[in-house]
Amino acid sequence: MKKLILILAVIITACNPQTEKETASTPEGAGFFLPSPGEKYVVATDAVTDIWMNYINAHNKRDLDAIMKMESDSISIDAPDGSVIQGKEMHRAALDAWFAAENPMWEVYWAMPYKAVKNGAEWIIAGHQVTTTVDGKEKTELHMIDGEIEDGKVKRFFVYSKDIPEPPKKEKNQPATNLMEAAGQ
Repeated sequence: MKKLILILAVIITACNPQTEKETASTPEGAGFFLPSPGEKYVVATDAVTDIWMNYINAHNKRDLDAIMKMESDSISIDAPDGSVIQGKEMHRAALDAWFAAENPMWEVYWAMPYKAVKNGAEWIIAGHQVTTTVDGKEKTELHMIDGEIEDGKVKRFFVYSKDIPEPPKKEKNQPATNLMEAAGQ
């Protein structure tokens, strides 16, 4: 009798389809981060992108109060020159000085929100064209910014920059260097 009950239990279990919850698994993810062994990443939601875009828009409007409301008290920023800004007060002072000296303007040209599978940290990596003006002369750089968003606020970010090289000067009768030039555009 015990064998019959065991056989029936195995048959019922085998024939019983698994529920969605049982078959769903944690996303596998991709990538790695050495300080967090085994961590993988997946695409996050555009809610993260929206936070970042609002943050950049506040910078373009020079709205220091809005910027301060959008970041954590312990914000940490690693600048391209190797300097580190720690905390809102230091960030506010740095932005105030930079706005006055160089009038920076940001244009975000791409963004990708991502999320850590194990610890749930949400990040955004975004490309920005940043134009500054000093003594009437404009300079444009490309900035790659990798930022962590926590509880809807910017917690920290890392800025990497690249100068945009001047296009080569064409000499008279020099052949076209790209399809647009060849087409006369």
